[in-house]
Amino acid sequence: MEDDDLLRTRTGVCQDTASVSLEGELDIATAPLVSDAVAQALAARPQRLELDVAALTFCDAAGVRALLQARRVCRVHHAEFRLIGVRPGFRRILALLRVTDLLPSPPAPVGSRAGAVSPERLYSAALASRLPFPARRPLSKESMS
Repeated sequence: MEDDDLLRTRTGVCQDTASVSLEGELDIATAPLVSDAVAQALAARPQRLELDVAALTFCDAAGVRALLQARRVCRVHHAEFRLIGVRPGFRRILALLRVTDLLPSPPAPVGSRAGAVSPERLYSAALASRLPFPARRPLSKESMS
């Protein structure tokens, strides 16, 4: 199976925004495809790059590393980086890895902090959403003999 079969990328440019859509599995084998797609999108010298992850079915630590690398490349090219289409499960993973700075901040009304969520609150919410381990029962002496 080819890496292209596991992850499909689509790149487009509209006005001053380049977009890269990812569909499939983002892991150590497919991460280079993201780098290639980001480089292709930034060749048009856009002001911003939107990386759409809504169609990702899997993302491991190497995939998150590829997203962080894409953000770094955008900074070098003076392009704003936006991660869009982040599903709640993936949002929790980013919170657990403490890379919520990849996520766009929600727009807040002028003069208020309504809607703003700190990374610490998001991380705490992600930890609280995990299922607890079942309580362990001490072994009885009868079961040990």
